[in-house]
Amino acid sequence: MPMHAFEFVLSILFLVFAYRLLQAWVANRSMLPPPDDAGRVEAMQRLAQLEERVRVLERIVTDERFELNRQFKDLGTS
Repeated sequence: MPMHAFEFVLSILFLVFAYRLLQAWVANRSMLPPPDDAGRVEAMQRLAQLEERVRVLERIVTDERFELNRQFKDLGTS
């Protein structure tokens, strides 16, 4: 099926827009300063804290007593 002129123009505009967007992204990405060691250590400590909190929450949610308490609460509100 032949491409109409309107579709051709739209595809060219899309390609130009995508190229400019990619070009801007690459230019801005290279301008970001690399993270310093203190910031990296702080981020790693924060990540370790968040991982521990997720482990605790998983333990609570998968506990049988939690499910039983939730069922009792659901019965009380009905």
